[in-house]
Amino acid sequence: MNEQKVSSRYARALLEIARKEGITEKIYSDLKYIRHTIEQSRELKTLTFSPVIQFWRKKKIYEELLTGKVQTLTMNFIILLTDKRRESLLPDICYQYEVQYDELNNILPIEIESAIELSDDIKNKITKKIEKNTNKKVISDFRINKSMKGGLLVKIRDWVYDASLKNQLEILFKKLSAD
Repeated sequence: MNEQKVSSRYARALLEIARKEGITEKIYSDLKYIRHTIEQSRELKTLTFSPVIQFWRKKKIYEELLTGKVQTLTMNFIILLTDKRRESLLPDICYQYEVQYDELNNILPIEIESAIELSDDIKNKITKKIEKNTNKKVISDFRINKSMKGGLLVKIRDWVYDASLKNQLEILFKKLSAD
């Protein structure tokens, strides 16, 4: 079974337990913290993905690092993953939990890149337009990309709408050179 399916199933199971206990938001915060920590720490990333390090050592390190910082359910879940030798899936499970949590709460996180700082009015218009088209609560992350010459780049999960000047010029070039 591919890793994304397995990760999705673990995330769904954790989300269901968290819903029953009424702590979905706390688990969401825990998993965001864990995923960010793994991404930022080379040592923790090595520990998580290494098949050479014994699972009992990994378990002990996770307990020392996370006890008191995350919910008991989150800690027990990480211990379960380690016992099942699935700790290498932890970052992907965290991501899948975030995706499923957003779906459950009708939230759509998006990233919007532009060459210059956009006014608050334009930001609101973009956000409202996407909310209207998707019927979801949009959480926008606006970023400035100095390498862009103009236009916008909208990223919604795995989907990208490229309205950058560079892309528009490439499309125009292809049309003109095809004739």
